[in-house]
Amino acid sequence: MDIIQKEIDDPDLEFLSITRVDVTADLREAKVYFSVFDESKYKKAKEGLAKMNGLIRGILGKRIRLKFLPQLTFIPDDSMKYSVDIYKRIEEIKKEEDEQEDIGKNNR
Repeated sequence: MDIIQKEIDDPDLEFLSITRVDVTADLREAKVYFSVFDESKYKKAKEGLAKMNGLIRGILGKRIRLKFLPQLTFIPDDSMKYSVDIYKRIEEIKKEEDEQEDIGKNNR
């Protein structure tokens, strides 16, 4: 969503990524999922998005032609954190397996 990155000057919204948008069939509501680089900034980012909601909708209204402009609800998306956690756990398991393999070789 280049509106947030290019048209809104809010330091609370730096390093924010829109990960997905789910829109209802009637196009009246949109759930906008976002992630931030620094986990500790989720609260400030959500507050910043809520504060800028009207401005974002206004810009959207100028760009798209719909009978009704969707209400935007911003929801933190922790899927990136989950992916990183899974990756770290896989690396830990690989390291443990390598250590067990080394122990087995040394006991021969």
